[in-house]
Formats: sequence, structure tokens, C-alpha cells
Amino acid sequence: MLEIDWNFIVVFALVWILVLVLSRVFFKPILGVREKRKKIINENEKIYEQSLKEYENHLTLVENKLREARQESQSIRQKMVSEALAEKTKLTQDVQIEVQGQVEKVKEELQDEVERLKAQLGQRVESIAKKLEEKLLQ
Repeated sequence: MLEIDWNFIVVFALVWILVLVLSRVFFKPILGVREKRKKIINENEKIYEQSLKEYENHLTLVENKLREARQESQSIRQKMVSEALAEKTKLTQDVQIEVQGQVEKVKEELQDEVERLKAQLGQRVESIAKKLEEKLLQ
């Protein structure tokens, strides 16, 4: 039959003692360090993901503000162009009115000058006619 040797039992006991001592002295600290590293890595990944989300949110916010600023500047530009066109139209109308007034004034002055010249011409014609008449009658 099978006999159990006392050496086997002592070796078996020593191996179990060695396993217990190694697990407490060597394996538990190494597993503890691995667990701490795993936790740190997980925390860092969470912080990274959170930072990435905050960055994306901030980027979206900046893009929205930039888009709003562009729209505002475009509306201000359009407003300024509209105001400039309105001012140009007003100035053009003012100039046209002033020019029409000056044209009317010059027309009146020309008409007065023509009337005056006609009157002078009429007087000269009469004086020339009288002189001619006198010469013919002499």
C-alpha cells in the first residue's frame, strides 16, 4: 500500500509556508502596486476624457462666438454700406437740386441779357435807321 513519508509532509508544509510568506511579502505588494497603477491609469483616462470634453465644449463656444462676431461684423458692414449709399443718394440729390437752381438762375440771367441786348439792338437799329434815313434824304 501507499506509505506517506514524513519528508513528503515536511516538504509539503514548507512549500505551503513558502507560498504564504511569498504571497504576503512579494506577491501582495506587487499586486498592490499593479492595482494602484491601474487605478492611476483609470483616473488619468477619466481626467483625459473630461479634459477633452471640456476642450471640445470650449472650442465649440469659441467657434460660436466667432461665428456671432462674424455675423455682427457683417451686419455692421451692411449697415454702414446702406448708410453710405443713403448719404450718397442724399448728396447726389442735393447736388442735382443745387445744379438745377444754378441752371435756372443762369437761364434767367441769360434771358435778361438777351432782353437787354435786344433792347440795345433795337435802339441801335433805330439810330442806324435814322442815320441811314438822314443820309438818304440829303
